This record gives sequence, C-alpha cells and structure tokens, in this order.
Amino acid sequence: MRNRSRVTWCLPLLLLFALPLSPGAVRAQSGAHTEIALIADVQEIRPGLPFTVGIVLRMEPGWHTYWRNAGESGLPTEVRWGLPAGFSAGELQWPIPEKKVEEGDILTFGYSDETMLMAVVTPPSTLVPGATCTLRVEANWLECERTCIPGEGSAQLVLPVRDAEPRPDNAEVFAAYRKALPRPLLATDPVTVVATIEEAGVILNVAPSGGGEFSINSTLLPDFFPYASEVFTTGRVSAVLEQGQAVITVPVMHDPKKPAPDTLRGIIVIKDEQSVPQAFEVAFPLSGVTGSEGLQQGSILDQTFAFGQPAADQTPFILYVLFAVVGGLLLNIMPCVLPVIALKVFGLVKMAGDEPTRVRRLGLMFSLGILVSFLVLAFLVIILKLAGQQVGWGFQFQEPIFVVLMCAVVFAFGLSLFGVFEIRLPGSAVAGVGSVLARQEGHGKGYLASFSEGVFATILATPCTAPFLGSALGFAFSQPAGSILVIFSCVALGMALPYLLLTARPAWRKYLPKPGEWMVTVKQFMGFLMMATLLWLLYVLGKQLGMEAVIWTGAFLLVVGVAVWLVGRFATLSAARRKVFAIWFVASCLIVFGYWFFIESTLDIRSAIAGTSGDTDSVESTGGIPWQPFSVTALEGHLKAGQPVFLDFTAEWCLTCKVNERTVLANEQVVERLRVSGIVPMKADWTNRNPDITRLLAKFGRSGVPLYVFFPAGRPTQPVILREVITPGIVLEALDQAATPGSATR
Repeated sequence: MRNRSRVTWCLPLLLLFALPLSPGAVRAQSGAHTEIALIADVQEIRPGLPFTVGIVLRMEPGWHTYWRNAGESGLPTEVRWGLPAGFSAGELQWPIPEKKVEEGDILTFGYSDETMLMAVVTPPSTLVPGATCTLRVEANWLECERTCIPGEGSAQLVLPVRDAEPRPDNAEVFAAYRKALPRPLLATDPVTVVATIEEAGVILNVAPSGGGEFSINSTLLPDFFPYASEVFTTGRVSAVLEQGQAVITVPVMHDPKKPAPDTLRGIIVIKDEQSVPQAFEVAFPLSGVTGSEGLQQGSILDQTFAFGQPAADQTPFILYVLFAVVGGLLLNIMPCVLPVIALKVFGLVKMAGDEPTRVRRLGLMFSLGILVSFLVLAFLVIILKLAGQQVGWGFQFQEPIFVVLMCAVVFAFGLSLFGVFEIRLPGSAVAGVGSVLARQEGHGKGYLASFSEGVFATILATPCTAPFLGSALGFAFSQPAGSILVIFSCVALGMALPYLLLTARPAWRKYLPKPGEWMVTVKQFMGFLMMATLLWLLYVLGKQLGMEAVIWTGAFLLVVGVAVWLVGRFATLSAARRKVFAIWFVASCLIVFGYWFFIESTLDIRSAIAGTSGDTDSVESTGGIPWQPFSVTALEGHLKAGQPVFLDFTAEWCLTCKVNERTVLANEQVVERLRVSGIVPMKADWTNRNPDITRLLAKFGRSGVPLYVFFPAGRPTQPVILREVITPGIVLEALDQAATPGSATR
C-alpha cells in the first residue's frame, strides 16, 4: 500500500513544472500516470564532443517512481538506448531520491512529481556537419500511488550536426539537476567519513570537516542510501548523534551461496539548515562482514528456526501417521468439503433400505475414490519434487486452468441437483459418460457414482488444512517417496473412516433421518451449496487473473449448461443407444469448443498465466489491519530492526483462511492490539505460485495454508507458531508474546 507525499525538500525538481523542451524533443505518454521526454543540454552536436541528455519522467500528483535502489518495495527505472552508429552513452546519473517510510512501514527511495535521469553521450568524430541525428530512449518503470502499475514509454530527440561550439539548451533545468547529483567525497568537502567493519555490518562515523561550514545536530543527522547489490542485502540504516558526530549503522546480510561481498557503495546525504540536501558517493570494503545481528548468515530462507516443536528427526514416524489419520478425519468438517460430505450423508439415508452387502461395497468404492485421489496427488508431488519444483498442499489450485475446470465440474454437478439433467451417478460430473455406463451396471449401479463422489470430495478438500494435518503434510513434503505415499494414504484413510464405519455397521444408520419427500428439498438445497462453491471458485479465479477471466469463464459455463441440458433433455433412459451416444458426442464437442473459444482463445489463459507474478506486490487492508505485502527483503529488514512481525500465510482458494480472516482477524480486540502494539502485520499470499513462500512454509514444517507465525521482538529465529484453526484468545496471547522481548515461545 502506498500513499506518498510530494517532494518538499528537493526544490530544484520543481523547475520541471515549467520544463522547456527543445524543438527536437518528443514527449510520449505511457502507462497511466507517468510521461517521458528526452532533452539535451545543447541545441546541436559537434563531432566528437560529448554532451548530456536528460530523461524526464513527470508523474501525476500523488504518483511516484523509484531510484536505482527502490528499497523494500518497488523497482528501479530501466533504460534502453537507441543511438545512431558510433554514438555511446555513459552510466546513468540519478538525482538524490526521497527516502520515505510509506503506509504499512515500507521503506522506499524514489521520486515524486518529476525527476530527470542524465547520461553523457559521446558522438563519433566522423559525423558530417549539416546532417541530423536522432537519439531514442525506451524506459520501463513502476509507477505507484495506492496501487502500482508497470509503465513503459519511449521518446526521441533530433539534433543537427554543426562544426562549431554547440549552443546551450535547457540550461536552468540541467544546472538544477546537476546540483542534485551525488558527487565523489573529497577532502575539501564539509564532512569526513570513517568506516568500521563489524560482524553485523558497517559502522559509518560522519563528522564535520572542521571548516565551520557544516555542523551535525539531532535534527539534521546525515543519512546513508545504499546502492543495490546482487550478492548481499542491506537492512534499515539507523543514525545516532554521539559527541558531535553521526554514527550510522548499515546492517549487511550476505547469502553464503553467492560470492563473498566486496564493497558497500552508496551515498552520504546531508542537509543544511534549510533542509536542502547534497550527497556524496562513497565506497567501503566489506571484508569481515559475516551476517546480520540476530539472523544467521544468509537469507531468511536459509535460517534454522526454533519454534517450540520437536525437530522432525526426533519425532517418531508413527506420530506423523497418527497426525495424518486424525487430520484426514477432521477434513470432513472443514468448509471446503462440506457440500460433498452432506451429499454423501444424503446418499446413506437413501440407502437405508438396501441390502447390507451392497451398502458396504458402495462405502468401499467411496473410500477407494478418496484413496486413489490422494495417491494421484502423492505421485504428482513426487514427480514435481524430482523435477526440482517447490510444491505444497493445495498446489493445484494455484493453476488457473485447474480452477476453470473445477468451475465447470461444480456447475454441472449443481445443475444435476436442480434436475436440469439426470445423473444416476453424481460423480459422472467427474467421470464423463457415467449416466450411459449406469445403464449397463445392473445390480451394481451406483458403484462408479460412489467412487466419483470420493474423487470429488478429495478435490474440494485440498484447499483446506485441518488441525494436525499441517504437521503431517509438512513432514511428508520433505521426505522420500515412500514416506509421502504412506502419509497421503493415511490422510485418505482418516477422511474415509466415518463412511467405512457407517456402511460396515448398518445398525448405526438408524440414527440417520428416515427417507421421505424431504430428500427432494435437501437435494435442491445442496444444489445451492454447489453454486456457492462455484462463486468461491470464480472469486479465486478473479484474484488470480482479474475480472476478465471471471467474465469469459461465465460464458464458458453457459456453454457447459447448454451441453448438460442437451444430455438431460434428449439422452434419456428410453432413448436409443445410438441417439444417446450422439447426444453425448455433441455435448462433449460443445464443451470442448466453448473452452477453446472462450478460455484458450478469447481469454488467452496461458498468456494470462505467464503474465502473473508469484510476488505479492500489494495487499488490501482488510478488517482494519494495515497488512504489508510479503517479500523476503521486507521481512528481513523488519527482523533486523528488532521489530515484532505477524506473518499470515494465506490464499484466496483457502476457505479456512477466509473464515479465520472474516472472524478472528476481524475481531475488534485483535485489530486494536495490532494497531497499538507496534507489531508489523505481513501477509504472504500464496494464491499464485510463489517459491519464496513455499520454501518459508517448509522452514516451519508446513506444506500448506493457513499458517500464522509471530516473530517476537528481538528474537527473529524463535518464532511462535499458531495452529491452523485459531480463536481471538489464541491470537491475543501470541501477540503479547511477540511484542515482549525475551518472552518464551509457545
């Protein structure tokens, strides 16, 4: 979430409100809120004589772009030159940025209103006087206000060639921006900087040079803006006043998998009494820096956490097996799977008068459907792990194509419950031509239905993580193939256990309601539950790919509805076999055509998926909590600064997550405590695939969401882990722990 104010201390930037463009400059509007232009400090080019060009970015009020180091969020502007043959462009020169702590406690470096990036361009000495040269530039940037939008644009500048001293152009603008450029720190400058290397990073002692031009006080402390590095990251810089000089601490975190850090580069920023800044480029060697205080060396994804649970290698395997069975049993009462479970209970009521042997077989087929589905998931996990992929529980719902197909299945299933078409085998919504097969099953009619119900129930159960299930699956996802198969099979056994018991002991079914006319009403009511499930799936798809995906998926569902209506209207039990197969063929072709036309072609779903990012760039402040988007850099920065953090691992397709958000995390006491306690609320949204979130989940022994983690103040490697199903009391107790340094973990 971003809400930046305009630059108030960088007065030279305001000159661009009246920016004069040379006649050859072409301005291009791109993106929604930023305009780009290309200008030069000369009116013509002299062969072989360097000149300076400026890339002007003018943002609408309230919008901003980013510096070469964007900070904890954002992206720097990227530039690509299109120069005539023989021309060369020097390194991009960046004016002093504005340092801001934005809403959500996110530190960034950037520019509001306008800025100009400069570069020295050298023409070849072989230019012919009288000719003209066209310089082009293309740029990409991220423009942000409350939301962020990628922007891109191009501009060009046409300059004549003369064999004479070039006449200056745009002199005031270039003079103002040259004053805003950092320059190398010299002995004659008003400050001196001495660097000390410590284990946690670099300590900079900034003192007046003694000339009397500049003094340091508590209201005008110097600051350090680091340049970005590919081999290490820097935490939040802090400065204090000690004996007339500023002591600046620059935390440095090195990833041991990358080359050793060499040099810390950046700018020292000082301000005069009118708060006008000037900056000096500095560089310091980093030999001896090993990591950040409180965190082990390297990224947080490489840390070992102690969170009050026994280590995996010390926990008996049989205990994880028990967790898997109990977790699978509890899946039956989770909101994801309730619609299908209710239908299964409805089926048991309907079978009250059937012979016990057939009822037992139907129960076994339902259980077999659950078991086969879990084994298929287990084999998919094994294959993906062998391919080097990071996966977790519910990973298939991160694929929009799977969500679209599930929308079609749930919609068709719901229409069958409303009586649009008769499915003797409810699972034929999954099994295809089940109603045709049903005519051939004779006494065994319904076995395929029960199997398909088990498949359907398993698919809808995978977005949920029940108590005990998270620990079992977190263990399984880190184990060899054999352990994965055992744990997944035990989850399937736990989920199927109630139906195995009810069908194996017919006498227990006497506690179920008696069959009657009420069953028709219940069946239709279950149809509405299916439509509610469909709305949830469309909501997930909208979060993944946007509103356009919901519209075209709705069009595809209309085609599906027509197809199943054809089956229900014309492929009746009294119809000839040839007619039945013809109707099914036409209906199948209609569905395939609808998918191709609306999803693959119009929506272009594969390109849409390729365009989505697993990164969580922004989140909504729901329930009154000002959530910050998760990123490894932002989390490391907060922990290094000693701030307590509440990390919510969630996904739009996780119903348990949404229930917790709408009830527990919207509780007034929880919201108020988060506001006043200084705890940073951060949301790790796993709706789309995000390898960093997957790896961090594994660090906490989990493979799916929801998961709630508190990092207590000053103890970043000793987080407090909450259970999947939470209450306000549990959260408030953990908040008290996280906000108090030195408290014991749960």
